Amino acid sequence: MMNKAYDLSSYSFSKGEQILVDTNIWLYLFPAPVKPRHRFADQYSKAFSNLISTDAQPILDPMVLSEYLNRYMRIEWDGNYKSNHHEFKDFRNSQDFLKVAASAKTFAIKIVSFCKVHSVPANELGLNQILTDFSSGKVDFNDAILIDICKQKSLKLMTNDGDFQNCGIEILTTNPRLLR
Repeated sequence: MMNKAYDLSSYSFSKGEQILVDTNIWLYLFPAPVKPRHRFADQYSKAFSNLISTDAQPILDPMVLSEYLNRYMRIEWDGNYKSNHHEFKDFRNSQDFLKVAASAKTFAIKIVSFCKVHSVPANELGLNQILTDFSSGKVDFNDAILIDICKQKSLKLMTNDGDFQNCGIEILTTNPRLLR
């Protein structure tokens, strides 16, 4: 099922419009220090600023925040600490982790402050369809959950993830692959 994709460079947000923001967008807006600024960061920063200034409502699912924090920590471990802590669990049990986690927590608090935190209870998710979609190999399990949430709550998804190409939801993006 094809998406309806909107190019964020020309998209006009509406007051009260609810937008589920994907993990990759948060990583562009609040990147781990070791990671160089991504070429999409400026585009998504401008779009997020427009979203906020028009009083549209960014939505945060707790799973997205979990993915953000886990990815942030792994990026830092991979870039700065892997030589001293060969396993991620060793890093997690170190003083180095505490310093990085404090920075990640600061960003997470900022993310939460922008958003309405939202979650669909697990018993209301279409888990059978989510598992079917996952087992087909066409979609990541967490992505399938976000798709289901967007469908149930009529949310648009702001993402740069090309894996969302054929999921039947409305997408806000600057990713040319998603805009085809």
